[in-house]
Amino acid sequence: MADLKSKKVLVVDDQKSMRGLVRFALLQMGMETVDGAESGEEAIKKLTQVRYDLVITDLHMGGISGLGLLKAIRSHPVLKGTPVIMATSETSSDTVRQAKTAGVDAFILKPVEPNALQSRVKTVLKVA
Repeated sequence: MADLKSKKVLVVDDQKSMRGLVRFALLQMGMETVDGAESGEEAIKKLTQVRYDLVITDLHMGGISGLGLLKAIRSHPVLKGTPVIMATSETSSDTVRQAKTAGVDAFILKPVEPNALQSRVKTVLKVA
């Protein structure tokens, strides 16, 4: 898991408990830099200050939603290649289709199950 140790992840969710759960699962994988943001606005600010290797975002948040955050990342010349995993309880909504069209790398169902999250992260980051 040496590859994961150096990866920087930004977890974006308006629920502190969800950020904590995802952060714990990532730390269990051996990641050392897991930052949090409680809104899309805060995430965009952090993304312009730190180069993250992965963003895990909730789909539904007040202000800039996960979809809005995804679109902002994909339209930014430096950030556009940053992998994004979207957490949602929806499986077949129009918003999910929009996220796929906008270039989301993967989805994880809420409530987030740590083993499923870890598997999805490894797949998206292409590590064993």
